[in-house]
Amino acid sequence: MSSIFQRKILPSGSKVFVGEEVKKKRDIEEQIRGIFSLWGFKEIITPSFEFYAPDTESDSRDSEVFKTVDLETGNLLSLRSDVTPQIARIAGTFLESAPRPLRLSYVTNVFRYMNVSGTYQREFLQAGVELIGLMSLEADAEVIAVAVECLRKIGVKDFKISLSHGGFLAGIFNVLDLTQEDKIKISDAISRRDETSLAQLLRGKKNGQKDVNILKNLSRLFGDSSVLDFAEKTVGNATSKKAVKELKRVYGILDLYGLTEQIVFDLADFRDFNYYTGVIFEGFVSGVGTPVCGGGRYDRLLKNFGTDDLGTGFAIDLDSLSSVVSDSKQEENKKSFLVVDFSSSKKIGIEISRKLRELGYVASRDIMRRELNDSLTFARESNFDYCLVIDRQNSNSKKIQVLTSSGAEVIISSIDEIVDILEGGGSL
Repeated sequence: MSSIFQRKILPSGSKVFVGEEVKKKRDIEEQIRGIFSLWGFKEIITPSFEFYAPDTESDSRDSEVFKTVDLETGNLLSLRSDVTPQIARIAGTFLESAPRPLRLSYVTNVFRYMNVSGTYQREFLQAGVELIGLMSLEADAEVIAVAVECLRKIGVKDFKISLSHGGFLAGIFNVLDLTQEDKIKISDAISRRDETSLAQLLRGKKNGQKDVNILKNLSRLFGDSSVLDFAEKTVGNATSKKAVKELKRVYGILDLYGLTEQIVFDLADFRDFNYYTGVIFEGFVSGVGTPVCGGGRYDRLLKNFGTDDLGTGFAIDLDSLSSVVSDSKQEENKKSFLVVDFSSSKKIGIEISRKLRELGYVASRDIMRRELNDSLTFARESNFDYCLVIDRQNSNSKKIQVLTSSGAEVIISSIDEIVDILEGGGSL
């Protein structure tokens, strides 16, 4: 599809997927659904529309939400922009009496207007899990292990999972007694890894000198597990020390899963102070400029929806992954057939198509009135492997001519003989 066509027909940030692109996305979805199911997560479908409620904790996040008017009441509705708050609300209402822990999964679209690597997008396909009702570092480790298994299952090879903790920087900020303006400026400098600006912003801060010094050494907060040893010895406040100890415990559990090769630490990653309260993580894949998955513990969020439950989870950006995952392999010997039937009754064409589909093969009837050469051209352009030609000479013969899409004859045979060959695992 040309960029001109997209500008004229589609809103910016919208996409169309056709044919093999759709198949690839669906293959990825189903493989991930399979992983979720094997880990005991039950799929949930949440509504596309909700009653709009302003996000009082984040103006920027609220500005990404699509809003519309409810024609019934005149109130504002919003399109689903984040599945986790929806599931948190459901856990505290519809599933309030359901046994804990809740293991819920989803594959769905979310709608946000946001800048991703310099390009504005409106719609994202996500898959994720929420594990609700456990205050356990094993729960945090489990969702990370599920995320890693999903990436491996769909064929992602060069990836890393970056671990952090919402309490590490929060503890430092509390000790420094920062104003809200200070927090915003320092958070921005940290996100940009700008140590020079940080040093200027922290100049003159009298409280928590040990914690001021650790912020001036952001490069020491990223790397392998030795980062945790450095942070534990260097940081001064109790909240941050507890965060480091929890990360060490999660790392030890992940070692039992055999996943530590994929793990790095980035204690300067804070994501969202108001959303995440414990262990947080992001997944990075070579060739993709933004995280392909991310999540963590969000206990405070659940309290907003009338439940004392504790929760952790993650989401995978399937749109990003589809651009780096290789095309899924076709099932062995499962070829595709274009059935071209010149007979008046079309009986043989319908019958052979049905039997091929019963065996799991793609069989599409060419029901246009056209010359065989035009049908072969269509077959080539549509990536069919074979053409099955019936009664080309108007001879009322029950034999089927099998051609490649280039027109080369393979065999001339009957329905039963063709089915027997394919059913026995043979090739034409």
